[in-house]
Amino acid sequence: MMYIKNHEEIYFTDRDFSMYKISGLTFPHRKDPGKRLSNTLLDGEMVIDRVQGQSIPRYLVYDIIRFDNNDVMKQKFTTRLQIIKVEIIEPRYKAMQNNRINKLAEPFSIRAKDFWTVDKAGYLLSDKFTLCHEPDGLIFQPVDVPYTMGPASDTLKWKPHTMNSIDFLMKIETQTGLGMLPTKIGHLFVGSGNSQTQFGQMKVTKATRDLDGKIVECKFENNAWVFMRERTDKSFPNAVKTAHAVLESIQNPVTKDGLLSYIANEVYDKSMMPPPPKMARLRDREFE
Repeated sequence: MMYIKNHEEIYFTDRDFSMYKISGLTFPHRKDPGKRLSNTLLDGEMVIDRVQGQSIPRYLVYDIIRFDNNDVMKQKFTTRLQIIKVEIIEPRYKAMQNNRINKLAEPFSIRAKDFWTVDKAGYLLSDKFTLCHEPDGLIFQPVDVPYTMGPASDTLKWKPHTMNSIDFLMKIETQTGLGMLPTKIGHLFVGSGNSQTQFGQMKVTKATRDLDGKIVECKFENNAWVFMRERTDKSFPNAVKTAHAVLESIQNPVTKDGLLSYIANEVYDKSMMPPPPKMARLRDREFE
C-alpha cells in the first residue's frame, strides 16, 4: 500500500506492515495543481517491467481506500477505479506535460493497473496478449462491491494449476538413526501462532539447505513438494485455509478451457461490467 500523508511524507507499507518512506514523488491536486494530495491511501503492487531491454520499476495502483481525506472504500469498484484514473494518474500526466514533474527524477513511475471486462478473458490468456512483466493468472474483481480489508472472498484468482503454489515456513530437521546416515528433512508449515500446522515435508537440497526458518514457495509435482524460491518479501506462511484451498485447486484444477467455457456459456450481467479503460493511451504516453 502507499500512504500519501502530504507532499513531504509518502510511505510504502508491505504485507508485513513494515513502513518505508519514499522521496521524490509528486501528486498534484486535479482542481488546484498548485496543491498536493494528502491523506490518500492507495492499494497496489510494485513490478519491474522490461521495456526495450531496460528494467523499469512501476507502482501499479489497483484500488483506493482514502482520497484527499475522504473515505472512498465503500464506493463500488468502478467508482474507485475512476477516482484513481481521474484524481491520481491524470493530474500527474498533465503536470509532466507542463514540466512541473520531471519523471526522470522520480524513483519509479505510477500508473493505474489495467482491468478488462470478463468477456476478454480468452484474449488475456492467448499468445496475442503480452505484458512488460510476467503475469501468473487472472483476477476476477466484482465491480459493485466495497473495498475489503484482508482476504476478499468476493474476488477470484485463477491461474494454471501448474503455477499454483503455497508459501511455507520451512523448519529443517536432521534425522539420525542406527545404521543410517544423517538425513536433513524440510518440514513445511502453514498458519501462524497457535494455528501453525505442518502441511508436508520435502528433501533438503543444496538450494534449500540454508533456508531453515525461512518462507519458501513450493509447487506440488509428482505427489511431492518442489522448491521454487525463497519469499524474502514475506515473514509469514500462507494461512491454513489458504493452503488447503490451493492444494484443492492443484488436485482438482479449473482448466483454461473449462474457465473460458464457463464464461462463454453462463449468464452474467453485462451492465455490471466496468467501462473500457479510457486512459490507456495517456498512460502509455506518460510512462513508456
